[in-house]
Amino acid sequence: MYWFTSKKEQTKPVTGLILPGGGARNAYQAGVLKAIGEILPAGSDNPFPVISGTSSGALNAAVLASNAIKFCEGINRVCGIWSNFHCGKVFQADSWTALKSGLRWASSFATAGMGSGPRSVLNNSPQREFIESHIRLARIQQAIDSGALRALAITTSGYSSGRSICFYQGASDLQPWQRTRRIGVQEEITIDHLMASTAIPIVFPAVWLDNEYYGDGSMRESAPLSPAIHLGADRLLIIGVRNMVPDQIPSGDNKAPYPSVGQISGYMLDTLFMDSLDADIERMSRINHMIADSGTRSLSAGASELRCIDFLMISPSKDVREIAERHINDFPRSVRLLLKGLGALSHEGRPLISYLLFEAPFCQELMELGYRDGLDARVEIAELLEIPGIR
Repeated sequence: MYWFTSKKEQTKPVTGLILPGGGARNAYQAGVLKAIGEILPAGSDNPFPVISGTSSGALNAAVLASNAIKFCEGINRVCGIWSNFHCGKVFQADSWTALKSGLRWASSFATAGMGSGPRSVLNNSPQREFIESHIRLARIQQAIDSGALRALAITTSGYSSGRSICFYQGASDLQPWQRTRRIGVQEEITIDHLMASTAIPIVFPAVWLDNEYYGDGSMRESAPLSPAIHLGADRLLIIGVRNMVPDQIPSGDNKAPYPSVGQISGYMLDTLFMDSLDADIERMSRINHMIADSGTRSLSAGASELRCIDFLMISPSKDVREIAERHINDFPRSVRLLLKGLGALSHEGRPLISYLLFEAPFCQELMELGYRDGLDARVEIAELLEIPGIR
């Protein structure tokens, strides 16, 4: 947990909820949200006028935004989805599909990529059907019109433009933005936006949207906190999905094995989903302390104004990779065989497993961990959301 606060102004703040990506790890966010639902007084309005999501976090964000008028019902829907999850709801997990995928990739390597080649390791067409049946996107605009929601932001990455594109649907007074290799575009959120944001490179196919192919929003997301701030948030709740304790450097007596394809892939996903978030939080912390030392709530920086952003970061108190390792056998047999061929079922392949293990036992354990961590942070959550009477 990471907590920063400074003396607040008298004007009512706008709280943003940040849900970064993490594949199956995003079940942890559902557990934290469950705890928040219990901490909130009965009948509370949506405490997060701005909701920003990337990759699998975008799906959680869309569910919450579409239920913003009855926020606690939205939390229940998120928890219900993750409690009953399985790989077949995200990608085709049958033996024949896994065999075909393995053969296509083997053929592509053997022929040095001649021909069209496979577009992805896994076919995630079931995910589109899942979104259609579980997320009522039309309700997002209803929530905005009612005042229960100010904006929903979904971040994607454009393969041709090489930019991070944040698509947002929100109040009419919001303005698009442009920074170095990242822009904000006001557009009605559709299934294609969610599919694009969750299209993990190589693992899932890219999505055609607005004249180019898009992939996972984490790829070019150098400033994951930026969309919520651009959309008016001046304090943030961030629910991460990686334990903050860094790995130990191997000792001289413990020679690390040569990394397998599975280990390298997991390492790349870990970097993709987590490192930019950690860096952005560090950057915001430095700015906050600099502004706090000046005795004000903002500083001018050229044509821009730097604001002090109160924030609370909640992340797993345990190593998610160790939890995933205990649930390897929950994978469908076909997926286990495919991952074994990549060397991902070893101890070193745990990161990749933890991102792809969309099975209920693993997700439920992550939810329970998130729920406990959320309750442990009840005092900080109550302070951030200005809920009285909680100590």
